[in-house]
Amino acid sequence: MSLIQPSRAFLAPDHGSGQGELSYLRTAPRHLVDRSAIADVLITDWQRTGTDTFFLGAQWPRGHAFYTPIAGTWYDPLLAAESLRQASLLVGQTYYGIPRGHQWIIGELDIEVAPAALLLGSRPAEIRLEVARSPDPDSAPGAGAEPDSHASAHAATVMTVEAELLRDDDAFVGAGRISLDVLSPAAYARLRGERLGPPTGLPRLPEALPPPVVGRLDVRDVVLGVPAARSGRDGHTWQLRVDPSHPALFDHPVDHVPAMLLLEAARQAAQAVCAPYRVLPIEVRSAFHHPVELDIACHIAATPLPQRDAAEDTAVRVTATQDGTLVFDSLVVAALCD
Repeated sequence: MSLIQPSRAFLAPDHGSGQGELSYLRTAPRHLVDRSAIADVLITDWQRTGTDTFFLGAQWPRGHAFYTPIAGTWYDPLLAAESLRQASLLVGQTYYGIPRGHQWIIGELDIEVAPAALLLGSRPAEIRLEVARSPDPDSAPGAGAEPDSHASAHAATVMTVEAELLRDDDAFVGAGRISLDVLSPAAYARLRGERLGPPTGLPRLPEALPPPVVGRLDVRDVVLGVPAARSGRDGHTWQLRVDPSHPALFDHPVDHVPAMLLLEAARQAAQAVCAPYRVLPIEVRSAFHHPVELDIACHIAATPLPQRDAAEDTAVRVTATQDGTLVFDSLVVAALCD
């Protein structure tokens, strides 16, 4: 039986004062969105609107410590990706009975945003996510049945969530889709084997690219480094900088590279390709093929795709390889900042 089954047994009280009315007064409990720092919790409220549909509220600060504004003008589009990630975890735990302690492994994450709706305002943006869970192709008939307790403790399954993001006065911000593998602790231990738990030692961080090249102000936020091998220093190839002490990208100890770090690498790679011009990512489509190990060098490569004309948005394919294996790839479409 699939672990992901809607059931009355796991329904928490809805938080909104009425269907479609969401509160932005406080954040969700940290464990429901897999964050340790309150400042990094974006979700504020949630309610069920149908069997597999939900509204969630998220607040985007004008000056997030890591997801800083693009060119001082636009909200960082990766706030949409992080909001979708947090929303899917909260929905899974609150409405589908996924126990705390299960592991969530992102397989795919796609976002597309409307630049005009990302403009900074005079107050934090209040975002409504209209979320729908896609049917699990392996689900057994009778979706309303209560999940089997044995399955909840030991099974692995896939959860796919799609969402539209609306802002303030119902302005369309964008849309996204995320697919996750949900694994019990036992299943995750089998998957990771000897790799379970943080490694005892990490390689030295490579020298960071200059922050302006990747659209950053603080060198600590740069995730692309100069390749160790001289042969890799020509063209758009870098080494991933993995810094487990980074407070946002490594919010808590993990045994593999977080998905949001790889998305940041894809964004920075696209920016580096377009340097010295500043770009705003408007579409990011990513696939996470294998867990990226913390203690093995990971190489990031970017390839600009051909443009039909100069007015067309820039499209860049970004790949990550580790020990010669493709572990992650992403298509980033970016518009030039005026």
